[in-house]
Amino acid sequence: MQVEDWIRLRWEKDSRYYEAHLHQDLWGDWVLTRVWGQRGSRLGRVINVPCATYQEGMGMLAQIDRARQKKGYRLVLKEGKVAF
Repeated sequence: MQVEDWIRLRWEKDSRYYEAHLHQDLWGDWVLTRVWGQRGSRLGRVINVPCATYQEGMGMLAQIDRARQKKGYRLVLKEGKVAF
């Protein structure tokens, strides 16, 4: 496992949040986990998307970042090696 390559990003807007995590599962496969909902609430959604490679996951993260910024969200947390 390459824990040092894992990435966690969080965007916020008004009372909403959106997170994306690029990490490996127990078998070493890359997974993009997307989490979103309302801040201060236990309600929300979680979706896990398998990635064929780390680079594919990074491309998906870049797309999510562009979409969140376009919708007025601001990046409030960046953990890991992110270069986009």
